Formats: sequence, structure tokens, C-alpha cells
Amino acid sequence: MTIACLHTAASNIAIFDDAAHSLGMSNGALSHIVMPHLLAEAELTGGMTASQQQKLEQLLRSLTPWFDAILITCSTLGPVADGFCVEGHDCPVYRTDRMLADEVHRLPGKSLVLCAAESTLAATRALFCPATLAVEQHPVVQLIPGAWAAFKAGHQDAYLQMIAQAVADGKQQGADHVALAQVSMAAASRLFSAGSQPLTSPQLALKVVRDFS
Repeated sequence: MTIACLHTAASNIAIFDDAAHSLGMSNGALSHIVMPHLLAEAELTGGMTASQQQKLEQLLRSLTPWFDAILITCSTLGPVADGFCVEGHDCPVYRTDRMLADEVHRLPGKSLVLCAAESTLAATRALFCPATLAVEQHPVVQLIPGAWAAFKAGHQDAYLQMIAQAVADGKQQGADHVALAQVSMAAASRLFSAGSQPLTSPQLALKVVRDFS
């Protein structure tokens, strides 16, 4: 099968290729499409507007004939995948962070979900803290101040160190589990030992798409 990964950051390509390799997926299983302007536009408006959602839906419709599945890897754009379908094309569209949210909801104890970009906060809270879930089961969703500015400035090491510090602080403050809501944050997991790594979405998402598409 061929999965189209719709990214808004080119750095996510290597993260998903590594995740695919760890799952034993064949070379060429992923096709990467990088469109940073989609996130840039959403950031300017504080999140996706109805017009931006419609444009993204049009893009997805144009892609569905060519792929077995499409994975939106940007948390800000992800909500467009909810309920999206195109008649006549058997190409499901997934959002990467939904698999992460499902995993968080399965885990006992207190969970902390960290975001780097402010534009994804509303979408992340809606996904991880749905009205259908008891309030006492809601994870805490927090923004890491300054992290996204570091990422956009190209200061990758500083970006990952800020995430790692936020993970450590969250655990020190009582979180049993810490999840990194955005794909770009996943690289910070390598700063932790195998038993203490935060939850990330790429491998979880690819496994679900592979098994159910």
C-alpha cells in the first residue's frame, strides 16, 4: 500500500521514515507531501478558518485517487480528517494525533499532553478532552512557551531541549504519562532512556493506518 503523508514541516519526513522502518514497512510505502503554507495561514488566523478547511478538503479530494490512505501529520490541520470522505474512492484520511489520543485515553493515571505551537491548542484540547469523556479522565493540555519560536528559527537543539525539560517537569509534577501532541516534537524522545520516553504519534499512526487500510 502507499500512504500519503501530508506535512507542514519538511523535518517530519525523516521522523515518519524512521517510524516506517521500525515497523518493517517497505521502502516507498510512504509518499511525502510538504505544504508549510497551510500551517502558516492557520497560524495567522489563530487556527483553521472555514475557508482554509475547504481549501484543504479540495486538496485531499485531488489526492485520494492516487493513494491507499492519507495521513495528515499536522495537528493544526488534523481536524479536517474527521468525517472526511470522498464517494467513489476507497482512500481513508486519518489525523496522526487521533491515534495518540486513543492511546492516552487507554492509559490509567494522570496524563499530560504537550503542544509547541499555539495554533494547535484548540484542536488538541478538542481531541484529547472530548465531551464524551468523563472530566476526571481528561488529560492536562499545556503549551511549551517559546518552543515554536525556536523551531521556526531553526534552533532544533534548543527546541528539543525545551520539550525534554517540559516532559521532565510534567513528570516531576505528578504526570504518569506525557504525550507530545505534534509530530515535530517526537525527536525529543531520543533524549530519554527507553523506559522513560514520552508518548509520540508517528509509529502509532502508521501502525493503525497499515493495519486498517
